[in-house]
Amino acid sequence: MLRAFIVIAATASAVCPIAASAEPIKLKPRSDWDLREYDDKCRMIRTYGSGEDELTLWIDKGGPGPGVNLTLIGRAVRNPYGAFVRVGFAPGEPVERNFITATSSKGRPVLGLFGVQPVSLLPDTAEAATSQKPSGEETVDFADAALTGQASEATMRQRYEAITSLEMAGAIIDPITLELDGFLPMMVDLLGCTTKLRERLARVGNGDGTGTGVRTKDEALWSQKIAANYPSHLLRAEQQGTVAVRLTVNKDGKPTFCEVTAFDGPASFNDTACLQLLRHAVFEPATDAAGNPVAGFFSTRITYRLNK
Repeated sequence: MLRAFIVIAATASAVCPIAASAEPIKLKPRSDWDLREYDDKCRMIRTYGSGEDELTLWIDKGGPGPGVNLTLIGRAVRNPYGAFVRVGFAPGEPVERNFITATSSKGRPVLGLFGVQPVSLLPDTAEAATSQKPSGEETVDFADAALTGQASEATMRQRYEAITSLEMAGAIIDPITLELDGFLPMMVDLLGCTTKLRERLARVGNGDGTGTGVRTKDEALWSQKIAANYPSHLLRAEQQGTVAVRLTVNKDGKPTFCEVTAFDGPASFNDTACLQLLRHAVFEPATDAAGNPVAGFFSTRITYRLNK
């Protein structure tokens, strides 16, 4: 009999079946992008549709990594089914992601996804290689190989500028397409806000008298909850893995943003680790020099292991 358990190591610094649908719900923006700056995150807000079709999109960023958190609020995301949604920033390809559901303060359905990457970071040559279709026997010539770096700033701007829509399907009742005009200037503003946030959070609790870092609270209780949510499909396949993440923890000790910084094993563990940490983890917040609670970063590593 397989038994699953999870090891959590942390370092702190202050800081299913998919139903088909004939036509997607296509919504045009009803508002401009609205940037909101919080103690623990930066958020872009946009409203789509009207009446029963009104949908609010949040794009959150709380750390330096490439991912964003997506929150959709409205009737269109009610009663999701299955374990995954397919999400993609067109013209990119959609990918399957785990999700969480909730209800907003106004009683509207909420669907949230964490660590979604809008564009590829690979340089053009590496990205082209990954999309080549195999023909005949596969061969490798390391004489032509090169270390893979990151796309240039100009290339990244081109990729952001090319984005035209956000597309979702799968667990939601009807596929949704949201028009995303002005995506590049929106991301420039969001990344600028995040840069200031990162610099501010990185200065807190570094042992120089400016405060204390984030600390875990009741870790034994919430680590058990995370261990109980070993992904069932990975458990059946006897898969194991380790995920390193950085959480942004607000001044109330609640994690509000999660980004994967490294992983070893199936990428499906990444979604699970972030979702479960955001749902269950509790912390003592960082403090400033005067002892007041402030937002901060917290780094941890979750190891999924099978005890056979």
